[in-house]
Amino acid sequence: MTTQSLQSQQIGAAIARYSVSQDYGSYTESDHETWQTAAQELASVLIDQTAVDYVRAVDETGMSLTRIPRLEDINRALQKYAWEAIVVEGFIPPDVFMLLQANQILPITRSIRSKEQLGYTPVPDIIHEAAGHLPMLHNSGYRRFLKRLGEIGANVQLTQADMSLYERQKQLAELLADDDTSATVIREAEQSVRQAVVAANSGPISAARKVARFHWWTVEYGLIGPNHDIFGAGLLSSVAEARAYQETPHLRLSIDCCNRGFDIDHAQPIYYVAESWEHLLSELEQLETLISN
Repeated sequence: MTTQSLQSQQIGAAIARYSVSQDYGSYTESDHETWQTAAQELASVLIDQTAVDYVRAVDETGMSLTRIPRLEDINRALQKYAWEAIVVEGFIPPDVFMLLQANQILPITRSIRSKEQLGYTPVPDIIHEAAGHLPMLHNSGYRRFLKRLGEIGANVQLTQADMSLYERQKQLAELLADDDTSATVIREAEQSVRQAVVAANSGPISAARKVARFHWWTVEYGLIGPNHDIFGAGLLSSVAEARAYQETPHLRLSIDCCNRGFDIDHAQPIYYVAESWEHLLSELEQLETLISN
């Protein structure tokens, strides 16, 4: 079996296992109102602060500011970029996420956050995935970077410590997103994450964790250019963070960001700035060299 046919099988298996129907009719009017409120606030806050014309990019990727987007409309719009989207339920394993990304497939979470967590939520939802990730596909430099990062990430092996940390962070995020979770349960989950971090840090940083950190500080929270324009989906989908990001320290991007861990349950303490898409790709190639040695 060729490498290409094996990868095709892996992609097919991943889509079969993790993709779900969007079940568009199950969204309530309250859900659509939540989308509209978030999208319109983001469009207002992000004016002249993003690496794309945000409102135009929303439209060009099959969305509107008033209704939750339909998967069919998104995929029709993404054809011109040779990308596509699938709908999933929440978190998917990082190696699967990277495999899909490498093959120009963007997973979009079906659910939408509560109105109480409109400014920020620790779990993926359709506001984060669609309003955050999708508009950047309008930019060709970003598309090249995202695919290349996926290719690198899809070829690293997750250690047992990596998977343990992922599972515990996932559990904590899901508990935080549930308004009914007790403070005691959250404290226990936070302690579990701290223990997993200690275990993961007891040895050298794995290649998978380096890729995950680079992904976090770029794809999720990256800035670019002399004006420190936003391209990270975490900022593009969070009104609260987008409003305050200029007040947070900014550091020039380098692969040294792979030495900095991250927390998924609160706003970021710093952001990294790439000088250009060429600089971003250059640092990515250095990351590939670093993890292959």
